[in-house]
Amino acid sequence: MKYLILLFTFAFLVSCSKDETPETQKQNQQKVTQDEGDEQVELNLSPEEKFSAAILVDFLGDSEDEDLASFLETEVFKQGANFNGASVVEVTPSTWLVSLEKGGAVKNYILQKYVDFKTNEYYFTFKETTLNISDVVSRPKSKSPAGE
Repeated sequence: MKYLILLFTFAFLVSCSKDETPETQKQNQQKVTQDEGDEQVELNLSPEEKFSAAILVDFLGDSEDEDLASFLETEVFKQGANFNGASVVEVTPSTWLVSLEKGGAVKNYILQKYVDFKTNEYYFTFKETTLNISDVVSRPKSKSPAGE
């Protein structure tokens, strides 16, 4: 799965090149696949998939959370359409600070993942917050269980 995410990120970075010729653009638009043993990996990603892959790989250290990827693609990408950029910082394994930036102004959101007691399915909440990156980064993270 890590190789798949890395391939997606590579394809995203290659497609962002500003020095593309019309021939290169035409090649990028065609369906590109690459063999990895018996597996075929499709590198032709939608903008939403490129966005979630970039966040999972570059910002969250190769996270393989498919539920998070889906939420990033369907909700956060749509919310960020009026912004220039996004940043995501993991606060806990089920909580993230999402910052959306436009023209120097930043709006911050808390993204939380929950499990439903009845169905055992995951769902997310995405709420604007007054917390900012320095609030999250300056907070000490404890890796040992309480009482040790």
